[in-house]
Amino acid sequence: MERPHVIIVGAGAAGLVAASEIAQKCNVTILETREFIGGRIRTTQGAGNDTLIEAGAEFVHGDTPVTSRLLKEAGLKTVKLNGKMLRKEGKEWTEEKDMIEGWDELVEKMKGQRNDMTMQDFLQKNFPGDKYASLRRHVGAFVQGFDVAGVDEVSVQSLYREWSNEGDQMRITTGYTSLINYLYEKCEKAGCLLLTGKTVKQVDWQKNEVTIYTSDGEKFSANKSIITVPVSVLRDISGKAAINLTPPADDHIKAACNIGFGTVVKVILDLKQNLWENGTGFIFSTETIPTWWTQYPLKNNLITGWVGGPAAARLSQHTDDELLEIGVISLSNIFDVTPSFLRNIMASSYVFNWSKNEESLGAYSFSTPESAAARKILNEPLAGTVFFAGEALYDGPFSGTVEAALSNGNATAAKVLKSLH
Repeated sequence: MERPHVIIVGAGAAGLVAASEIAQKCNVTILETREFIGGRIRTTQGAGNDTLIEAGAEFVHGDTPVTSRLLKEAGLKTVKLNGKMLRKEGKEWTEEKDMIEGWDELVEKMKGQRNDMTMQDFLQKNFPGDKYASLRRHVGAFVQGFDVAGVDEVSVQSLYREWSNEGDQMRITTGYTSLINYLYEKCEKAGCLLLTGKTVKQVDWQKNEVTIYTSDGEKFSANKSIITVPVSVLRDISGKAAINLTPPADDHIKAACNIGFGTVVKVILDLKQNLWENGTGFIFSTETIPTWWTQYPLKNNLITGWVGGPAAARLSQHTDDELLEIGVISLSNIFDVTPSFLRNIMASSYVFNWSKNEESLGAYSFSTPESAAARKILNEPLAGTVFFAGEALYDGPFSGTVEAALSNGNATAAKVLKSLH
């Protein structure tokens, strides 16, 4: 009996983990628009032998069941981030050991919020006035930096699930791409066919029959398909990255529009000498690029600047050279050195402006109050034939992470296999 054929659109974390599972019982073809695998995960070698540059995903957030299992399978090691968290405001340096005053009360009230709403509406309802002005500013900066969202759009209930599930933050010592390479090796061993440089533009579907057309004029046929492109691309119905579904899947596209998707600007500097005291992990400031982190406890002079959400969207119109200069000025202000001094001790630099990335149109998803209902729709396949997967479709405490992509990819693979019977 001929094995069923499944086409997976996208060779990111969700697509690869789904392919590795489905290939045990099906023929699998993976179509990837880029010339490389990994999606929003990409590790490259820095100028120094001891430096790895993470363009996208960098940290393993907390006790992640799927990621941890795969890392163990692959024999990949992690290092726990245990550096000091410092704040620089004006000329003053302080170490952040405790959350801001009122944080525990905030989380407790979030726990009791039965009807979902935006964080802005929640703060206005529960923490109004001058008394809580500092708390509101802190929450706004945290949501923008960590969840790449504005308080006027992000879901309170999703933030509670995330914030109440805090755990250790870790880094994969050989870079996130080493996990992607392991997943691809599993796919190869299972007989998957990977085709890169294949941009899917059209998906024609009916029950147990899919025809996929790519921008270079090729046509592929299968029994089922999983579309793992970012939700930002899925909802980009009129843009360059658009995928046309025939018959139209209006409910699914509308649902995709109800899941938030933020952006990030990353500026990474490899310095000839470090400017921070030993043991520094994260630095927070009020600069244009406000958040910076070192590679501690790894010993090198790499430092990463990060801005996310609406602030990153505003910066995203700048060129990479302009963003680098903004990063240099921000860091020189933090360490009270001149920009020219910083440029002189800069061995190399890297800028990643995720809103300009045509394959993702941003960095990662966040939940709005409408997202829970939207995910239910997107997690239902079209006629048991066209499935959707990715980090944005995951509903749990690890939203917006690689764990979310891997978990949802696994769950989608199980649904595809079940549909074959």
